[in-house]
Amino acid sequence: MTKIGINWDRSQYQFDMNPTLNRFGRWMKDHGYREASIDGYHKAIRLYLKTLKTISPSIEDAKQYHSNMAASNLARATVNIRRAALIAFYKSQGLELKLPYLKPNNQVPYFFSENDVTAILNSCKNFKHFAMLELMFHCLLRVSDLCNLEDGDVDLKTLTLRIRDGKGGKSALLPIPPECAEILRSYLEVRPKLVINGKQYLFYTDWRQKWSRRSFEQTFQCLKKRAGVAAKPGGVHVFGRHTPASIMVKNGCDVYSLQQLMRHSSIKTTARYLHTDVATLREKQNKYLDI
Repeated sequence: MTKIGINWDRSQYQFDMNPTLNRFGRWMKDHGYREASIDGYHKAIRLYLKTLKTISPSIEDAKQYHSNMAASNLARATVNIRRAALIAFYKSQGLELKLPYLKPNNQVPYFFSENDVTAILNSCKNFKHFAMLELMFHCLLRVSDLCNLEDGDVDLKTLTLRIRDGKGGKSALLPIPPECAEILRSYLEVRPKLVINGKQYLFYTDWRQKWSRRSFEQTFQCLKKRAGVAAKPGGVHVFGRHTPASIMVKNGCDVYSLQQLMRHSSIKTTARYLHTDVATLREKQNKYLDI
């Protein structure tokens, strides 16, 4: 009798990681993780499982994976986010994983110039995208802040914007500049109201979906290219956070007020922006370093 020539080795077939990821997602939701954290951790663990090609990685696998990341060219902040995801993933399975925290480098952040900002905004032909960028820039919002905004978070009478459950679970009340408020009023006059999963988001996509960080980042990269600044480093986070902070420092804003607007827990984080105004430093250098 001739033997059937089939290789039944399971290793040659792609494993299905979705059930494992779905269980992890439900566990995070049940334990009160923020939506932004759930999304980020979910992506980090998907990459982890895909890299190791298993849905049952061991504690030692995680330690080696983390060690490899720490030794790579990845930013320390990225490694620390993936570290937190790994710890949560094993915790969801009743296991304790201990990994060292990498102290972030206190690097001077990238930022766009005023001319770059103007070019990016002028390249924006879609009024909805323009309104999103204007609000993000003038209120120094994170992408997750912008995507999570609901209609009730905007008060155009008092010119205030409420941030609920922002990074670290913090909430805040921010001022909206009058010129930005006028853009929002015009936007709301033409934007149909839409309920998505029981919520009325301030901004939603043309496909009637909530904006994701990834989709808005892709939109921003297209605008950078159209504006002729694609070669400059930085994405939408640099546009909405680093850039307005750097411009405010350049124009004389004190570090305490900037800390409140950026919602930093530590003023040391805000102090990074004190080093970005090279023009002022050069002026002081020329004035006081005279022999």
